[in-house]
Amino acid sequence: MAISHQTRWLLTATGLIIVATAIIVSRANQPTRRIAPLVADFRVGGAAPALSGATLAAQTDTLQISVAPQALPANASIEAITAELHTALAYVSARTATAPAGPITVLILADPHCALHGAAYTQTREAHVYTCAAIAPERAVNILAHEFVHQLAHDHYGDAHLRSDPILLEGWATWGAGYYWLGRHATFRAFLGGQAPLPLVTNHLGRPAAEMNTLYYQWASFVEYLLLTYGRDAFDRLYRSGDGTAGSADYQGVYGVDIATLEAEWRAWLGSK
Repeated sequence: MAISHQTRWLLTATGLIIVATAIIVSRANQPTRRIAPLVADFRVGGAAPALSGATLAAQTDTLQISVAPQALPANASIEAITAELHTALAYVSARTATAPAGPITVLILADPHCALHGAAYTQTREAHVYTCAAIAPERAVNILAHEFVHQLAHDHYGDAHLRSDPILLEGWATWGAGYYWLGRHATFRAFLGGQAPLPLVTNHLGRPAAEMNTLYYQWASFVEYLLLTYGRDAFDRLYRSGDGTAGSADYQGVYGVDIATLEAEWRAWLGSK
């Protein structure tokens, strides 16, 4: 995949690259497609589709997991996947201070092109990941950590989640996935290393994969900045105030400054370390 000079800083020669598409869908109405990062760099290494054929399945109080044929390597165990997904859900729940409001159905589906991507159907409590037997199972877990945060956001914010500002919606899901997206870095501020080439208010739909990846990490760092600077209560008010477009949240009303001022402050903070 060709990478522009502007975003080359985000990738390293030895980086572990995950191709991922996360979609937030409301199936009660016509779905609004929101696409999450197409590339996740760890540096260290409508209706849901039906399953076809025989499946592996596991069920616990919080997760109901089904695995389609050819979705995982032949030696993968449903017990191991179940344990890893429980660990991921517990981690993101603690990080976001949000417990799931009910069981989550997880579908691990086979992608015919062996592409890794995910989707969260938050109104029906389903998280999907598309993968294949050639992809290590832990990469599917990384994607599902992001999808779990989307579900927890719907549980916490209610239907306001479905119309939230994408900067916050995807920034929160990326920040909430934390360890599963950060690799050796402790924070998203450290991950970016002071570099943020794209404006925060950018339409992420249809952009090249590397630029979408850049935006998601920038948005996660911006969320990190807002939480550290203004606290969770203010962030919660902000999250509920958007109309589904980037920059639409009531930054002025909640923080007393507009998004442009906040972006300038965030960029100064990002480069100050």
